[in-house]
Order: sequence, then structure tokens, then C-alpha cells
Amino acid sequence: MSILDQYQTFIKKYPKKSFHYRGDVMNYRLFGTGEKTIVLWVGSSMFTSEAYFKLQEALSHDFQVLTVEDLAMKISVERIIDCLSNLIKFIGLKKISLLGMSHGGGLAQVFARDHASQTEYLILYNTPTHPKKGDEYTEDVIKGILHTIDELKNLRKIMPLNAIKQALIDQIKQVLSKEDEIEYFEFLISKYTETDERQQMEIIRDLLANYRFQKMDFKYLNYRTLLFYSHDEDPLGGSALIEALVDMMTNPKLQYIETDRFQLILDSQPMVEAVREFLIQKKQKSAL
Repeated sequence: MSILDQYQTFIKKYPKKSFHYRGDVMNYRLFGTGEKTIVLWVGSSMFTSEAYFKLQEALSHDFQVLTVEDLAMKISVERIIDCLSNLIKFIGLKKISLLGMSHGGGLAQVFARDHASQTEYLILYNTPTHPKKGDEYTEDVIKGILHTIDELKNLRKIMPLNAIKQALIDQIKQVLSKEDEIEYFEFLISKYTETDERQQMEIIRDLLANYRFQKMDFKYLNYRTLLFYSHDEDPLGGSALIEALVDMMTNPKLQYIETDRFQLILDSQPMVEAVREFLIQKKQKSAL
């Protein structure tokens, strides 16, 4: 069975549900077994949470997995976080662990700061942060990202979204050789729209412009933060913001995994094994 067929089987097996809250709608999936629940915010670039179905299925053997698939709301970080908090209460969960990637990691940081009573562990991969006391270089990186977002409309006149899509497909063809894998990425990229891009950019803008963090925000997560890093050449904001994130956390565990943003979609095992070891090992130590 090709990976695209596996994807189609996945979305049929685990249909999305809708949570309505104060005029907003949050579509989500919840499945899996285990005492702990992991909330996944793993969409990045042109790939939604659904693209990482292998990661979700692999984690579901040991944990309940909750993914936010898409949103029907006036986009703001505050509304997204508020809606997720109430979705968690609606489901009947007391505490969750967050696994965030790219701007999804930014949302995870906001949730962990503002809803500490609902947060048990924080796991992040290739995600930026905006420290309250950032150095000059970090501030310049963030200003550069915000400037690019503000100029997006003009940039699209020079290079339309379809051209960006084709460039990404060409990049993928250089690193992958299996036809079914290339076909899967072409399918994922074809689904990405200008509306998706605007929504994603609004979230990133809101995160970097309006949410600044300090070490005290995450002090309660002492030894309960796992920070992944890899040889991925395209983390949001580059290595400077990832280094700032390491400084922000209290006694985080740093974990290198041999992957990148494309391979993680195809082979989730390196991340799954590290997450399983981190969360289950923590539980066993707590019981001693």
C-alpha cells in the first residue's frame, strides 16, 4: 500500500470531530490508548497535522493523541488557546502534554504559560520563541520574519504561491527517490491554499509580535521539557531562536534526532521512541 493510500485509510478510520465554542469551531481528532494524552501541533510549512499521520498512529499505541486539524474562527492566538483549553475540559482531560513544531510550538508555549494547571509536559521541535530579554541578534531575526510577513502580499506579486509550491516539489525530488513518497508530498502541497498561508502567517505574526516569554513562565516545568533538534536546514527563525528557547526552559532535556521536516513525515520512529522514553520514564520515576 502506497503512503498516499495509507493516508486515505487514516483519515477514514479517524474522522474529524467539531468543537463549537463562543462562535468558533475547532476541528480535531482524538484516538489512541494510554493514561497520558499528547496534544499535537505539528503542522509546518505547507504540511498540516494530517500529513504527520504516521507520527500520530505510532504515538497512539502508548498515548491518547489529540490533534487540532483546522480552525473556523477569527484567527488569533488568544482565541485558539482559549478554545483548546475548553476542548480539553469538554473531553474530560485534567492534564495534557504538548508536542509542538514550528509555529505550533509557539502555540504550545503560550498554552503552557497561560494554562499551567492543564499542562504536564512540553515537547518542542524546530520552534521559535520571543524572549522578553532577547539579544540584539535574536531581535533582528524576529524583526526580519515579521517584515517578510508584512511584505507577503507584495512578494506574491513577484513570486506567486504556485511558484513556491513548485520550488518545494523540486527540492523534495532532489532528496527523495521513491515515486509513491514524491506523489504523497505533491498531494499534500496541492492542498495548500492562499487562505492556509494567510492563516499561518497571521498566527506567526501574532506569536512573535505579541507573545514574549521569560524563564519564570516555564519554571514549573522543571525537568519536564523535551527539546528536539536535528539537521533540518529550515527551522523557523534559524538556530538563534532555538538557542533562545533552550535558555528559556529550566533543566530541559535536549535530544538530537536523525531526521528533517520531510523525513519526519515519512518515518516518525526517531521522534516517537524519544517521546515514549521521555514520558514513560518520567512516569516510572515518579512512581518510585
